[in-house]
Amino acid sequence: MLTATTQALAEDADVRNQGDLTQIPIEQLVTMNVQSASKIANQISIAPSAVSIVTAEDIKAYGYHTLAEILESMRGLYITNDRAYSFLGGRGFGRPGDFTGRIMLLLDGSQINNNIYNSAGLAYTGIIDPSMIERVEYVSGPGSAVYGNNAFFGIINIITKQGHDINGLQVVGEVSSYGGRDAKINYGKRLDNGAEVLFSASGFNSDGQDHYFANANHGSGGVAHNLDDQQSRHLFGKVEWSEWVAQVAYSTRKKDVPTAPYGADFNAPYNYEDTSLEASLKHDRQLSQSVQMSLNGYYGHYGYRGLATYGTPWNEASDGQWWGLNAQFVGSWFKNQRILFGSEFRYDFEQKITTPVSELNTHEKTLSFYLQDEISFNRYWVANIGARFDSNQDKVGHSTEKLSPRLALTYKPFDTTSFKLSRSIAYRRPSPFEKYYTDNDAQLTNPNLKPERVDATELVIEHHFDQDTRLLGSIYHYQTDDYIWNVPTAGKLQFNNRSGGESNGAELELEKHWHNNVRFRVSAAAQNATNAKGSWQVNAPRQVAKANLSIPFWSQGWRAAFEVQSYSERKTEANNVTGGYSLANLTITADKLLPHLGLAFGIRNLFDRDYSQVAPRSNLRGNNPMTTIPQDDRSYWLRMTYDFQ
Repeated sequence: MLTATTQALAEDADVRNQGDLTQIPIEQLVTMNVQSASKIANQISIAPSAVSIVTAEDIKAYGYHTLAEILESMRGLYITNDRAYSFLGGRGFGRPGDFTGRIMLLLDGSQINNNIYNSAGLAYTGIIDPSMIERVEYVSGPGSAVYGNNAFFGIINIITKQGHDINGLQVVGEVSSYGGRDAKINYGKRLDNGAEVLFSASGFNSDGQDHYFANANHGSGGVAHNLDDQQSRHLFGKVEWSEWVAQVAYSTRKKDVPTAPYGADFNAPYNYEDTSLEASLKHDRQLSQSVQMSLNGYYGHYGYRGLATYGTPWNEASDGQWWGLNAQFVGSWFKNQRILFGSEFRYDFEQKITTPVSELNTHEKTLSFYLQDEISFNRYWVANIGARFDSNQDKVGHSTEKLSPRLALTYKPFDTTSFKLSRSIAYRRPSPFEKYYTDNDAQLTNPNLKPERVDATELVIEHHFDQDTRLLGSIYHYQTDDYIWNVPTAGKLQFNNRSGGESNGAELELEKHWHNNVRFRVSAAAQNATNAKGSWQVNAPRQVAKANLSIPFWSQGWRAAFEVQSYSERKTEANNVTGGYSLANLTITADKLLPHLGLAFGIRNLFDRDYSQVAPRSNLRGNNPMTTIPQDDRSYWLRMTYDFQ
């Protein structure tokens, strides 16, 4: 008899092979295999954390163009855009300009955060085009007991499609506001020998806008001209055969920056270029009736090039490379018990940051061991006990050793109801950028930075009113220590460890599917995040609410999708407050406008709301300080898809 892990994988495959996920009851969706929470394949209802999912059909219905748009639709999360990058926040922590985000991103279970900034692309810097995504899993709460460094506040796992999901050649073209042009070619197929082949190539160009900034002290009248355009390219390839999966993902984006951060000259050349490459080879094998093995080898590269103007051009660059091996085993030797154990080795062999006044070239090695024990005492009670030990050694031989434990207890008094109580400790090492970057003016180094730590307690309640209605609720408390902030020091910026802060909050999510294929999801989050002095954290809205409604209409293949996102006021880096706002988006899709031809039309910021988001501390410097950054007004996009099937 196969292990429960293998059974869950098979059940997940059965669900995916049914095609349109909108036709599947929620009760069946929550039995899909989710590994993000514990690396043991689990039904969502018994996974030791709160899990939310956005499917490929959701991505299509709402016309999401980037991972940032997908995440912004999810429970409690919020995105901050400074006109250069998009930053992820959640549960009261999401300082603008904070590259790490403190939420780990995975691509098919492999970490994609780079080794220079601990960041991962969210908008057009994202590693993969959304058309290649089967679903996105969001597991809230610390995950270092499973994934180690950087899984501080949660885990985002991007599950990619298989060849048969495309089943042929697909060509997509799109135009959008601000001179946007998008084109992509997708190909996927399941071959006669059972192998799955998937490939995608896409490109996006946008002219952007001329932006007015009231505080800009410049002869241009406060207008940044021709400094908002961007170009991005994505490539993705995946081959699955028998017990092997090989995949490669590549992305590059160049973006002009109109805000002149770090005291740069306003209305002068300023741009960022980011390039990412991820490659992995995975092998899964059933060693015996009781043991399953999973091996994963991976390689990653990240490159950054930046140009700013301070009277004269200022050029800087970053390059990071790493490879690693992860060996994982799941054993079911004992009745009602599954034990996961494994080891991972990662070698960050290049971590290079170059500016006109400094150069860093370092490396580090990390050896990890982890153990998870899932015990089913009876039909009502399940315990998940585990820990991960990470030993990190840098270039000069300095070692950092961290143990990340977690204890979770699930009580399921009825088939429709479960309660999950967990306690976990997670950590994050400072990135090379936080420790070593300097320009001898705006930013200072701090090689004495220590890892930050979070101690979290959470209670999750999940209830199914029927097979099509799911309610998820959680209450949590986070206590942080040695939190890493970018703070003013002698008139400059420097990353420092600050005294502990805390975040207390509650989240609620209701999802309903009707038999006529109407889908509805609503969520609300209330949170209070404070620093050691009890002061409100920067860019931490106390209330976040979202609603998504997707309705078929007219004839087969037509669908209207409407979503609303509301955020309360936030504290800025200048200690004042920027107002809250609500945004609405509308998308109309027609799968079969003509044979093989599909059409989609969308409006972002439907009611043309005038709103701003909190600016990073780097925007407070120079002759054009700004505490908030205006965001886009109403915009439109039109997409056509042709399937050669």
